[in-house]
Parts: sequence; structure tokens; C-alpha cells
Amino acid sequence: MPPERRIDMWLFRLFRQTHKVLGLLLSILFLMWFLSGVVMIYHGFPRVDHRERMARLAPLSAGLPPVDTLCRALPEQVQPQSLSVDMRLDRPVFHVRAKGVPSDWFADSLCPVGNPDFPTIARLAVQLGGEAEWTVDTLYRLDQWIPFGRLQREFPIYKFTFRDDRRQQIYVSSQTGDILQWTDRRARFWASLGAVPHWVYFTALRQHQDLWFNFMVWAAGLGAVMCFTGLWIGVVVLWRNRRRGLCSPYKRRWLRWHHVSGMVFGVFALTFVFSGMMSMVDLPSWLKKSNGGEVRPSFRGRQSAMLAPETYRLDYRLLIDSLSGVKRIEWASFAGHPYYAVEASGGRQYIDAADSAALRPFRLTEDMVRRVVEQIHGKEADYTLELQVAGNGGNPVPSGNAAVPVYKVTVHDELHTCHEFNPQTLQHQQTDDNRRLKGILYRGLHCLDFDALTVRPVLWNVLMYTLLVGGIFLSLTGVVLTFQWLGRVFRKRFLKQ
Repeated sequence: MPPERRIDMWLFRLFRQTHKVLGLLLSILFLMWFLSGVVMIYHGFPRVDHRERMARLAPLSAGLPPVDTLCRALPEQVQPQSLSVDMRLDRPVFHVRAKGVPSDWFADSLCPVGNPDFPTIARLAVQLGGEAEWTVDTLYRLDQWIPFGRLQREFPIYKFTFRDDRRQQIYVSSQTGDILQWTDRRARFWASLGAVPHWVYFTALRQHQDLWFNFMVWAAGLGAVMCFTGLWIGVVVLWRNRRRGLCSPYKRRWLRWHHVSGMVFGVFALTFVFSGMMSMVDLPSWLKKSNGGEVRPSFRGRQSAMLAPETYRLDYRLLIDSLSGVKRIEWASFAGHPYYAVEASGGRQYIDAADSAALRPFRLTEDMVRRVVEQIHGKEADYTLELQVAGNGGNPVPSGNAAVPVYKVTVHDELHTCHEFNPQTLQHQQTDDNRRLKGILYRGLHCLDFDALTVRPVLWNVLMYTLLVGGIFLSLTGVVLTFQWLGRVFRKRFLKQ
């Protein structure tokens, strides 16, 4: 036998054995991923609904102190990095982020809030859950709906279960009174079918962040190897039997269907699991492009930190008097310009804080955008700026959606960096060659997040459902073959002795 033939046979046997062993380990996981992927199109893991929570908060009351009074109550030389105010039950509270000081202060007394007692925690839960009857459990271990290890510092956690139509469950920290989770029966049901199996959010594993992360990366990586070896075997088998045409030579029904579905949907299964792995890891260094070794600071748009209190010339208390149903006020800035982010009954608003005499919306200007671009890329940066009409985030406008103006900045650097600033929502989106590649390798391959598809939802749905159903069938045939193989091994080892 020629050496080349022996190498081909050895390689075929190696790939077949690798595919069989990995299929034994991962076939059920793959079936779970594809089945839950259908649910994940519509339902994610439960989170505290920010809008619903804001709707149930009491409006801010009048008679609040000026902000410089709070600053005088802080230790000397302490500069707040962020500041906001809202109501905790019937008392206004300042939320301060600064080194070495308590995070919550009662606005009416300027005293630290401290740890809440149980009656206060119960009132916080009832404010969100409503007046229905409830029971409470004291948790010292994480459960399915709070599986994250970082929450262990909140123990004990109070779990309130409401006997209403929604069967709401609200988790409250005993340390801070913060709402950690808020679910209802419908959200728990769909998460049990979707997000929990898809992200492997099983409490025993998920509470250990490093273990969960390594499991997901290794499972996806080995799954990619399984798909690649399966594709290679399928192509070789077709080539060896090419005289029979494009039909599977296997006689066993499930093996034949596994071969056929693998040839049709195997590439999608490979890209699906590989892109899932890319959601967990960064691009390898050999794939990244450099920008001439130059590192620039990142910019987070409307989430920029608070400026010095004296720069906010507009008294925040005027917002309460002038706007309807103000629930929360946050001190923020953009390119060194102060503004307030206000949660009110009409939704989220941004108010210019630089003028003490006028109450007007805060909107980005071309000059502000240029200052930010120069802050990120340097004053000598070569770029072009234009105001263009686009959909949300700067994407093409889907049919029936309202268009919004966006400042688009194209930087002429090695990474072809592009910034998009929404002057109304203050959202900032930055892309470059590395981010575009990561977007293709993750959201593009995993969610079919391509402009040509996202602006055509019917086409996107048909294609996504077709691929997911194909992946389900391919995985199902793999599961059946796995149990058939295990059955043969069991009968050979134990029943024929």
C-alpha cells in the first residue's frame, strides 16, 4: 500500500474516533443549545426591568437640599465620581460613588442610609410587587434565578414570593436593600427553556465564574473540533463513493440521516459553536490589527462621569418643579459639558445643566463631537465628520422605522475607526477593523446579524429557523447514534458474558 494511502486511512480513523468520542461527550449539549436557541430569539434571562421599576418608584419630593450641602457633608478632598438622587420608599436618597464614603445618603438629613432592617426591605419588595399576599424565604445559598457568585456578598438574601396572577418573585439584598432580581412565572418558564440551558446557567456551575467560563470555552472549542472532523469525514465518504452520485452510502437509517444532515447543516453547526466561543473570548493577538502601537483612551458617551459640582449651574431642584413626575436625577457630562439625565413620567430626558437661567434639552453639537474625537485620537487626528440619517445605532433604516440624525466620524487611521453619535439619545458607537471582525465572528455568525438580513426580518426569520431546525435534527441524530453505540458497548460487555 502506498505511504500516502496509509496516511489517509490513518487520518480517517483518527478523525472518525475523535468525532465519535466528542459526539459522546457533547451531542446532548449541542441538542440543548439548538433547541434553546429557538427560544432565545424572543426571551432572555430575567433581569430587573428598569422601566417598570422606575414606574413604581415614588416621584421626588420638594424641599431637597442644594447639592453643595451634600458635598460639604463628605470628607474633605472627596470628589464624587457619580451622583444621583431618587426616592427610597418615602425618603429621598443621594447615591454617591466616591472613594472611602458610604454610597447612600438620606437627602433630608444628609446621614448615611446604613443597612436596612427587615420591615424596610419588605416595604421595598411590596412597592414593586404590589399589595398581593406574599411569603418570604431567607437565602444563604444562590438559586436558579440568582446564580451569580458575586451575589454571595449580599447574603442573607430575602426572596419574596407574591401570590398574584403573575407569581412574582423579588430578591432583595439584606446588606443594601437593592433589588437583585425580579421575575414572574412567564419569564421563569421561558428562561427555563431558553437562557438557562443555552448559557448553561445551572447554579452549581454558574456561581463559580472561572469554572463556568472555562467549561463554556472548552465545550465550544471541542464542539468546533467535533463539527470540523464530522465535516471532513462526510466529504471524504462522499468522495470515495462519488460514482454513486451525491447520496450517502450508509445503510443504517440514523447514520445515513446524520451524514446527510451533516453535509447540509454541518457548516452552520461549526460556525454556530465557534461564534458562541467567540462571544466568550477576545480576538487572538495574531488576528488583531494594530494602530501603529498607539493606545487611545476609551470613551463611553452618555455614561461619562460627573464633573465638579460647581459646573452644574442649573439647580437640580428646578427639574422637580418644572417637569412632571420626576423619579430620578443623575449628574452626568459629555465632553466636559454638564447635563442631567432625568427619569420622569414621560420617559428619560437629558437637560442642559450649564445655564442657570434656562431649562432646555441637552443635545450634542458638532463642536462637542469634535472635542470628543480629539480627546480619543489626539488633536492632530485626520478625520471627517458628517451628519447623516440612519436607524438605531447608525444601521440602515428598516422599513417602517423612524430615521434619526447621527453624527458619523470617520477617522483615517490604520484601523479605519468610525464613531457614531446620536445627538438626542447621546448614544455612542465606536467600530474599527478589530471590532468589525469580532462582530462578524460572534454576532454575525451566531445571530446572522448582517445589515442585509436585519433590514429584512422575514428573510432573517426564514433563514434562522431553517438553520436552527437543521441543527436540531443534526444534533438529534447524533444523540441517537451515541445511545445506540453505548447500547452496543453495554450488550457486548455485560450481556454476552
